[in-house]
Amino acid sequence: MDVKDSHDATVWSPTQQIALVVLLVAIFLFQVATLRENTDWGGDFAQYLNQARNVTRFHDMNDTGYVYNPDAPVIGPRAYPPIFSVFLAPIYALLGADYHVLKIAMICLSSVTLTICSSYFARQLSPWNTLALVAMLGFSRVFWEFNHWIISEHLFVVFWMLAMWLYQRDRQDTAHPSDSIPRAVLLGLVIYLAIGTRTVGIVLPPALILTELILYRRLTRYMMVSISSAVAFYAIQKGLVPSGGSGYLDQLSQITVHSILFNLYADGGSFTHIWDNGYKEWLMKATGIPISLVAIAGCLRANWPKPQFLFVASVLYFILIVIWPGAAWDRMIWPLYPGFLAWLLYACEKFPRTKQQRTIVTSVLLLYTFGCYTSYYYFADFSRISGPEDPAAQEVFAQVATRMSDDPNDVCLFFKPRVLAFYVERKSIGYPIDLEDEAALHRTIDDHNVKLAVTQSKDPPQLPAMLAAEGFTQVWSNQEFQIWQPTPKAKETPSEP
Repeated sequence: MDVKDSHDATVWSPTQQIALVVLLVAIFLFQVATLRENTDWGGDFAQYLNQARNVTRFHDMNDTGYVYNPDAPVIGPRAYPPIFSVFLAPIYALLGADYHVLKIAMICLSSVTLTICSSYFARQLSPWNTLALVAMLGFSRVFWEFNHWIISEHLFVVFWMLAMWLYQRDRQDTAHPSDSIPRAVLLGLVIYLAIGTRTVGIVLPPALILTELILYRRLTRYMMVSISSAVAFYAIQKGLVPSGGSGYLDQLSQITVHSILFNLYADGGSFTHIWDNGYKEWLMKATGIPISLVAIAGCLRANWPKPQFLFVASVLYFILIVIWPGAAWDRMIWPLYPGFLAWLLYACEKFPRTKQQRTIVTSVLLLYTFGCYTSYYYFADFSRISGPEDPAAQEVFAQVATRMSDDPNDVCLFFKPRVLAFYVERKSIGYPIDLEDEAALHRTIDDHNVKLAVTQSKDPPQLPAMLAAEGFTQVWSNQEFQIWQPTPKAKETPSEP
């Protein structure tokens, strides 16, 4: 994408500056006003909050009670990278697990991302198209749904876009690149923070090397200082939190041709979800696919022959999530949405031959996009989210806390082990991914000292029989959950002489 260094590219009119501020405030208020109550069963939030709670207690961050199951590696790693938990720790220390406040914190992070995007893409798009980009991102149903989840992507995308902004400021003008060592160290710090927030940030160092090699045909001092700084900061993290981010490599065994093809379909198709109208899926696909092709064309035009750091990093990121098992759908391509929409608007600016044609094409795109947004929110569910705060779930948590012994080695088998570990502060392990695999269930129970098992009414009908075969008996139930404990062994009657 052409980086303009003209006065028009860096200085907006007062009207445009005011419009940006008003737009950012409107997006923030919209997101806060439409927040749904409660949180869902996604276990990521629980593991991050558990790590944050340990930070507030000056306890080992990764001693969360979550017991990693090799037969269910995709549930979550043994420990998450530490930066997002450190970010959550002050909020948790002050207010505890107040999900409404935590979601507002996520919206604040999204607002920071939008602000960085507005500055970054303002050097590549016209001011009004930059405003359009911010609006398309901020009001998108994709980001609205993300803001209901307390997950590390919110913070990761801040560092992702900040790294792009710093590099653009320092190096994208190849005629006058900055070789400032402090600036290079700052970029290295931001790259480390991205990796320390989400492990997938490991694509940034090779992306930086490739970008520098393509643009400057050599290993530059700026690049070497940035990479060295990122490695140094990461080494400090590993010294302080040795197990942070561990467990991901176990998922390599899950990579298959089928998983790669599925991820390619799911991740590639998720770009069309920008135009989800909440009513007709076929219309979303029928229009989203050709629009996405236009965005790809704009991307190629913008990055040839001098690719941006954002482009190279996005390509590597997409390749990684396609290869990695379980890395599918909207959440996985979250960092790619800003560039995707920017390249779409760039195509609207560059491909039409006249100003009138550009105005018509861009206006039609925006009218259709915001028409889809309006339709989606009209049909959207704004009710309370069903999850671990529901009475039935709270009841089973109380029963688990009562029925488990104080033995720190005892483990509870639960379909969302990280959630139970957070709420009950007991060790918990997840069921094997293949619930029909009797050997995997036996390994899980026998190798991890499982003393309590919880099932759901919606579980496969054969699961109770499998637990019974492992010597478990149902001892409690409500409308949604059942608790199983090992059947007490009958005492042997001494034989008569």
